[in-house]
Amino acid sequence: MPYVEPVQDHHEPATSTGAFAVHERQTPGSIDSPNDLEAREMLIAISSGDRSALSNLYTSYYGRLAHFLSEFMGSDSRVGDVIDDTFMTIWERARGFAFESKVSVWIFRIAHCHASRFVRSHTPRGLAHCDRQLERQPREPGAETKTRRPLLWALQRLPTQQRVVFTLCYRMGYSVREIALITDSQDETVERLMFQARGQLMRYLTTLDKELSI
Repeated sequence: MPYVEPVQDHHEPATSTGAFAVHERQTPGSIDSPNDLEAREMLIAISSGDRSALSNLYTSYYGRLAHFLSEFMGSDSRVGDVIDDTFMTIWERARGFAFESKVSVWIFRIAHCHASRFVRSHTPRGLAHCDRQLERQPREPGAETKTRRPLLWALQRLPTQQRVVFTLCYRMGYSVREIALITDSQDETVERLMFQARGQLMRYLTTLDKELSI
């Protein structure tokens, strides 16, 4: 996780360099995050201008957000930039959060919004770019991935939207309603994508099992 140096001035408006002094970005080894009560306490402190609370929230959620956004944006090096943009928005809007949902749902919704804007502004075909990019990025050796991590191999083959909702449900533990809030979708859309993802995964794994048994 990155080391985020707190800025002492609680009144100066946040800037891209002032809110987070990020010394080094590292691939997080864990996607744990605070429970909702702890996150609420941090957000209340942030709404009062406490930048150390913002730094703590940033560090606590970096791993989960990086994992989620990598499924959405592929291996794009700007995942970290989207996370920074997410926390700039949190700093600016913390006072307006009504605590009607989990704090993490609100954070992931903001991250999803920034990632969607990034994808739309950088590619003519939106989410289709993520799938093409993911196909081009370096992989583990195919045979090794298929035999040692078959579910990962199958998951990487899903279309982006299916992969995103599947990750939010089974990796992050969000409900259909929460995923709908995060992705700005209808519950029925999330349920349809989940149904399609499960079907695709089953077909990929069945085909793989047949290939490996030959």
